[in-house]
Amino acid sequence: MKPVVLTVSIPATILSCQVNADPDAVEGPDPKIPELQALDRYRGQWDDEISGRPEVKRSESSEWILRGRFLRQSWNSESSEGNPGASGLTLMTFDTEHEVYRSWAFLGTGGVIEKEGVWDAAGKTFTWQYRVIKTLETVVTIASFVDDAILDWSIVKTDEHGKVVREVVGRSVRRSLPTLRAA
Repeated sequence: MKPVVLTVSIPATILSCQVNADPDAVEGPDPKIPELQALDRYRGQWDDEISGRPEVKRSESSEWILRGRFLRQSWNSESSEGNPGASGLTLMTFDTEHEVYRSWAFLGTGGVIEKEGVWDAAGKTFTWQYRVIKTLETVVTIASFVDDAILDWSIVKTDEHGKVVREVVGRSVRRSLPTLRAA
């Protein structure tokens, strides 16, 4: 989480203070690992639009932690008619030993999802994949950064025979931080 800077103007005086919500948070990825720069595209605050489900309101917030080695993404969706609320936390990094991107999602329901990813710099796209051990299903998430403010994504689950059993498509739109102004 980025520090929040509050500025209050009082005639002839300017008062400014910085509040750090998380002492582990840092401004960006560790410069010693250039592959982490690709993950920096996820940093910030986002609102998600899920195709075919306009009633679902989901938001995400991502920040660098642990000296810029991990990107922490917190997300939640509000409950709506027929859809319970959900929340989770995802950690992403680049595994220098195995030369692969890694992601661990911790769901509010107690589930854990571990993914491996690859980055296509030319297409500005991450492809994340994991296999559901019990059912032999495969889940592939493709996240394409259209520009600095738009991320198009899809999640496709296939059974052990490669037949699509579920597909979700959406768009994440970067939200700018609010500016505090004196009245």
